[in-house]
Amino acid sequence: MRIRRAVNAAINIATLAGGIGVGAGLVALGITGSVWQSLVVILAVGGILGSLMSLDVAVFVLLGLALVEGIYKALAPSLLTLAAKDAVLALIVLHLIYNSLRSHDFSWLSQRVTTPMLLFFGYVGAMVFSTSTRSLRLALAGVRSWILWMPLYFPAYYVFNTREKALRLIRFLIAVSIPAALYGIYQSVMGYGHLGAVGGFAAHAQWFGGRATSFFNTPHTFGGFCAIVALLCLSQAMSPQKLVPRVGLVALAGLAAGGIVASGTRGALYGIFFGLLMLLWLARRRALLLPIVGAGAALAVFYLAPVAQAGAERLRETSSMRIAIARVSDPFETAIKQVSEHPLGYGVATGAGSGRIFGELTQQAAARDVEWVENEFGRALTEIGIPGTLFWLWTLWVTMSGMVRATRAAEDERDHYMFAGMTAAMTCVCGQLLIGSALYDPLGGTCFWLFSAATTRLVHERERERAAEARRIEEDDVETGMVAGGSFR
Repeated sequence: MRIRRAVNAAINIATLAGGIGVGAGLVALGITGSVWQSLVVILAVGGILGSLMSLDVAVFVLLGLALVEGIYKALAPSLLTLAAKDAVLALIVLHLIYNSLRSHDFSWLSQRVTTPMLLFFGYVGAMVFSTSTRSLRLALAGVRSWILWMPLYFPAYYVFNTREKALRLIRFLIAVSIPAALYGIYQSVMGYGHLGAVGGFAAHAQWFGGRATSFFNTPHTFGGFCAIVALLCLSQAMSPQKLVPRVGLVALAGLAAGGIVASGTRGALYGIFFGLLMLLWLARRRALLLPIVGAGAALAVFYLAPVAQAGAERLRETSSMRIAIARVSDPFETAIKQVSEHPLGYGVATGAGSGRIFGELTQQAAARDVEWVENEFGRALTEIGIPGTLFWLWTLWVTMSGMVRATRAAEDERDHYMFAGMTAAMTCVCGQLLIGSALYDPLGGTCFWLFSAATTRLVHERERERAAEARRIEEDDVETGMVAGGSFR
């Protein structure tokens, strides 16, 4: 009954939000005359209204925007589409605060990660006034690149309070990966000619030199998403279940691995390597992991990699051990040199590549006298110095160590493998930080904080259930003792 009521409520919310969105889209069509821009308006208005009505819906709206940002940004490039995710995230946070004020419950704020996160927010906010940046707009863009997805942790902790909701999130990501990976592989094989009539989408995709973007904004986001889903599929395949679903999950992991190859991104390759190491360390059925990974890898290499030629060639050319080490170590050397000159940091948006800022701000950043560092750990040293880097690493350490403890302590096998998959996926995101900005990417960043919050909340719920059960047993023992004492007298 609860599930049926939730489904009916979701349908009603979607219907109302969609109806108002269609009305707004028709108005936009009359004004602009563009069908594509009208479609963007329909989705934007419907998504925002849905976010206002339900916090659960809002989280999935945010994920939906992250999944297809490559499409709507290309179709209707504007401040509206650029800030769409920011607007929904702000609505989510405001909705959480409103709900907490009504219920007088701010327990979601009492987390181990809160202290280092707030210290990090404070230090990065203070860096807005650094004289090295010399531009308030550029500084605000730099602050956004550091803290954009972190606030999502608290609404996610509030929302994902049951295993069913966490599994729904995982299944949603796995389901979406099927068309995303297939389309990315199709792009790698057929090119982008089929996009010729879709505004700037084709030109944007072709800018990456044949590497597939699928529905995403960049091949890096696409590859990172496929790496996350591959790890989720492998962990779910080890969870106790029948053979047929297990085989299906292995096949989907192989399909996601084919998407990684089609994207041609080193970051996804690095990420899935570290994620597999974490999964191997945490999994209780290690003997089962090896054939599962082997089957998925064989599917990707022998059936999918040959068709994704552009991505496969790039990975072969740039993934030698020498190049891999240099790609990580060279930015570190630059960062260490720069932090030795400015221990407190040059200021936000001074050590970042232009991909993290936009428009005319790109030229302003290029005019800085600071060498760009394409390594998030090194960029932290350059931009926010030793104190900011320590706060940032403290936040990541608290988050990841909590995930590992939760996974190893899980008593239920289904919880264990669900936590293991999410921990491996978060490790994958951290691995990508060695050569890019995975925590800033819309899918890598959102999944990182969603998984952490969901796991933490489920652990807390299990602890509350055990405490309640212990109290009930104690009360029963006391009551039994009183009855026995009365009978004796």
